[in-house]
Amino acid sequence: MHKLTYLESFCLSLFSRTISKKGATLYHIVTGKRTASILYNAQHYKLGSYFSLFPKFKREQFNYIIEKLDRLELIEKAEVKEEYVLTEEGRLYCQQYFSDHTYPVHLNLLVNGTALKQFWRIILLITQVLSESRYHNSHYLPIEKEWEKQMWLKKWLKQQSKNKQELAEQFGEEWILLLKRLPSLNAELIVDCLSGHHKIGKTRQQLADSYQLDPFEIELLLLDSLSWIWKVIEEQQQEVPLFHSIYQAINKEYRGITQSAIVTESYLLEGHSLEETAKLRQLKFSTVSEHTIELYIVEPAFDLSLVLSEKDFNTVKQLLEEQPTIAYHEVVEKKPEILFLWYRLAQIERNHRNE
Repeated sequence: MHKLTYLESFCLSLFSRTISKKGATLYHIVTGKRTASILYNAQHYKLGSYFSLFPKFKREQFNYIIEKLDRLELIEKAEVKEEYVLTEEGRLYCQQYFSDHTYPVHLNLLVNGTALKQFWRIILLITQVLSESRYHNSHYLPIEKEWEKQMWLKKWLKQQSKNKQELAEQFGEEWILLLKRLPSLNAELIVDCLSGHHKIGKTRQQLADSYQLDPFEIELLLLDSLSWIWKVIEEQQQEVPLFHSIYQAINKEYRGITQSAIVTESYLLEGHSLEETAKLRQLKFSTVSEHTIELYIVEPAFDLSLVLSEKDFNTVKQLLEEQPTIAYHEVVEKKPEILFLWYRLAQIERNHRNE
């Protein structure tokens, strides 16, 4: 078997036998470039789970990996320029490699990636503070240095009806319940990250050394475990009310949508058309159109009637039903009045249905 690092193997797994993909597009997906076209490709390729997974990934490093995979004939150039497909050898390699290594299956980073990271920082801080409280120790350095996070915690503590001792006991019980939902290795890794009284959480490198795993595999194990916990909190909120209150607040504050798109949404909700919104915000029509695409990809419940009529939308949907691979220029030949935005929204709607 070829000797690839965990990161190289994971990058290989992003390719497909049936759909050709540009290396540059995959790079922008895993580093989190938030443009309408990249967001759409992330959804279309079913790679939204890994959006912004490696935000600090260097382009040169990624290009080197693609060249290596091509050289080893694990991927090959497709008919379309700059696109690649997974070879049969590459498929078999992935199948064998990830039968013995972690592959994240609970991630949904396109939707909750930002919220999840903020949630983890808050949870780590609350765990430390309540652990020290149980031992009546107030002389320690908080692991979270950001002032806003510390103020967030103080506000949250004031909102609780119990004192710190009671909170600490309940929070510990909820932690145990959540950890029991995880496989033993995942639970152990989470616990090793926690700081508390006379305990300092381990770094990623320390965890990698302890478990003799690649640091990237450790990172994905932790992220996947955290996503798993996130889902348990969603589904069993009554069993973990403290965690759920934190989840609710963070989820509301970090929607996974750019601030500019949120502002555009507010104008639309006030009854302004896209044209009026663009004029009021002094933006191009194409820019507010991209905001609409972003909103609908990340939040499928977004009300499309704010930007187009049901009749127009059904017209485009019908064309896509009849010819799923129809290109926009072909749509315009049949229906010149159809905007690209309508065409893209219909494609997104179909993707949502197929997920």
